[in-house]
Amino acid sequence: MSSSFSTWFLKGINPGSVITLNQPFSSQWKILEKLNEHEFQVNKEENNDYGFCSFASAKFQCCDPKQRSKEAFMRIYIQVPHRKTEMDDANTRGQQATTFTPPELLAYQDLTQKHSINTPKLIGYKTDTQDRSGLVPGGFIIWLVWEIVPGRRLGDSNGAGPFWALESDERERVRTEFVKALPKLVENGWFPTVSGASSLVWHRDTETLYFVGRFSKTGKRKRPIEFAEWIATFELAKPVPPVRWGDDDWDKDTSRWEW
Repeated sequence: MSSSFSTWFLKGINPGSVITLNQPFSSQWKILEKLNEHEFQVNKEENNDYGFCSFASAKFQCCDPKQRSKEAFMRIYIQVPHRKTEMDDANTRGQQATTFTPPELLAYQDLTQKHSINTPKLIGYKTDTQDRSGLVPGGFIIWLVWEIVPGRRLGDSNGAGPFWALESDERERVRTEFVKALPKLVENGWFPTVSGASSLVWHRDTETLYFVGRFSKTGKRKRPIEFAEWIATFELAKPVPPVRWGDDDWDKDTSRWEW
């Protein structure tokens, strides 16, 4: 869902800007670079019928202004006007103001509180409302900062090339750690929203595998985790011949797979 606006993040959010968070304690973070921006803008009918709110989010690389080497990721969520109401006056736009808790914040809060060792830790966050000059006066604006885990991302938009560039014995170590780490993540109630190598970071020195990106709550599973299936789903093996995981008659033969 898009609009004609090239960016919603103009005022006070530029490289060099310092953002102060207040949860779970006060901290400051200087923006280094904007990495991406996404929006979810709906019309008034979609808001009325389904309760959807309009918002934009942007991801930044940032650092502790007093310790340049301490870097982290920041995401900002901001409520934006519904489509075709962008030019309404402030009072009219302010009638759209609502509250919102990003699922990403809930995931990082929960995983950090549960001392997850295979996911990034939430460093800090802040929730606030926009002032009179805001896009939606009284609407939400939320900042969250999480750690950058060490290691090599095993996939990108083109697939799992970084993983398959590893030597075969190291690929096997990655799979071994994957089989250990995935059940822990599921036990904590979460699962990567994107199932693929791009959701994995491998730290060779400590042989730690991290899940990164967005997470979704796990529902009640219809059947136990089938590790061969998930290894292939995350692009850590190549099934031969290709497998349709919904087929109950899969014979579980992995002997011809590429490992």
